[in-house]
Amino acid sequence: MANTLISDLQTYTGNTNGVFLVMNNSGNTESFKITKETLFSGYSQSAISPVTGSWSLSAGTNTVDFTVPAGQSYVMWVNGNIPNGIVNWNATVTLSNNNVPVIGVQYGWYYLDGNALVLTSMPSQIVGTAGGISTSTPSVSNTNTFTFGITNNSGSPKTVYYGYVKIS
Repeated sequence: MANTLISDLQTYTGNTNGVFLVMNNSGNTESFKITKETLFSGYSQSAISPVTGSWSLSAGTNTVDFTVPAGQSYVMWVNGNIPNGIVNWNATVTLSNNNVPVIGVQYGWYYLDGNALVLTSMPSQIVGTAGGISTSTPSVSNTNTFTFGITNNSGSPKTVYYGYVKIS
C-alpha cells in the first residue's frame, strides 16, 4: 500500500539516531522508525551542508568575491561583525549558466558611513521584480561570481565571512 499523507513527525526520544514518521494510509495510522542513515541515503554530506569561507580585508577599500557552480539555486550570505562595524548581505537566487542574469532577491546592510566596516557595493547580476518577468542582459561576464565592495575603516585587517547552501 502506498503511504499518501504524512500526518505527524515526531522525534524518537529513546534513540537519537532515529525518528518516527506517523503516516495516514487510507485512514490507517502507521509508525515507522527510520534512522538518519536511511533518511539521507543517497545524499552526500556536501549536498546538504553549507559552503563557507572568509576574506581578510586590509584597511581601506576592498573588492572581494566568491563563485558558485552555475545551474543551481542558492541561499547565500556575507556577514562581517567587528566592534563599530557590521555588514550583512543575503540573497536567494537561481542561476542557469554563467552568462545569463541571476534571478532572485538580495539585501544588504551596514551601520553607518565611516564606521569600521561599510558595504559599498553588492553583486550587480541579480535581477528580478516580485511578480515580474525579466529580460535583462547580463551586467557582468561571469554571473556565477558574486562581487562585493567593502571598506575597512578599522585601521587593521579584519575578517568577513561568506557562505551559501545549494537548495536545488
